[in-house]
Amino acid sequence: MVRKEKFYNEVMERAKEYYKDRARVSMHEVTKNNGLKKTGFCVTMIGGNCGPTLYLDEYYKEFENGKVFDSVFNDIIKMMDAHLVPEKMDVTFFTDFDRIYDKICFRLVNAKENEEKLKECPHRLLEDLAVVYYISMTSLGIEGSVAIKNELMEVWKATEEDLYEAAMDNTPRLYPAEIITMAEFLKRRTGHSFFPNEATSNGFLIGSNDRYTNGATILLYPGLLKEVGDFFQDNFYIIPSSIHEILFMKELFYGDEPGTLEDMIRNVNLTCVLPEDVLSNSLYYYDRAAENNIKKVEQVRDTMLL
Repeated sequence: MVRKEKFYNEVMERAKEYYKDRARVSMHEVTKNNGLKKTGFCVTMIGGNCGPTLYLDEYYKEFENGKVFDSVFNDIIKMMDAHLVPEKMDVTFFTDFDRIYDKICFRLVNAKENEEKLKECPHRLLEDLAVVYYISMTSLGIEGSVAIKNELMEVWKATEEDLYEAAMDNTPRLYPAEIITMAEFLKRRTGHSFFPNEATSNGFLIGSNDRYTNGATILLYPGLLKEVGDFFQDNFYIIPSSIHEILFMKELFYGDEPGTLEDMIRNVNLTCVLPEDVLSNSLYYYDRAAENNIKKVEQVRDTMLL
């Protein structure tokens, strides 16, 4: 811990020296998805009223793994300089619901792991998941988002239903869905084809948005699950790969014993997914006879309950 604190303090001191009287630098602890604590490094230009936050934890890991401090620090500054907000932003529109309406979006998180954060913000539940809302800054030319909390709702005099309606309009428009076969996904990642059998390939789909960030939200997009069912011509399982991606598996390919599939989800989350990116350990099921009806699968006495 001493070594870590020393690293953060050194970043702060070097950053103050680098920016001098051009900007204010600060550091604070931020609670991210699933309750993960991260150290945020923020730089705000003098005369400005906002600035980007860069999380230093990954940079510290690089330092711990042997990368020299000067090189790590240069990477931090290069990233920060690329995202500085040079002028004072007009933030008065944040208080006007009509002006902010077309920037309101939603994302999916694990309800239990974010229980404390959910007390502070409007949300709705979907099985063991929670739909939460944020203001997308993309349309303003800024990479990032602002979480919508209860205090802002009071200013807007808006309801959670108002947010859901806005987000349902905006999220699919700003972050269009992208669904590809597992074969195409693996080919893009590795350059090799793994499914010579087209029928097998078409029994698996990977879904996200066009940015592959918070792409699990496509589960909420109007009509999307129906389209997946129409493609499969079958009911299907929904595997939460992470908050960024979803795997759809044709029911025919797994039969009536989803228990081992749930074990796989838990093992993958423990060993392959970053803690802040885990969506759920649950397996979900979509029945084409009840459109947009996602059910969590539970294994009880070897019988699947939906």
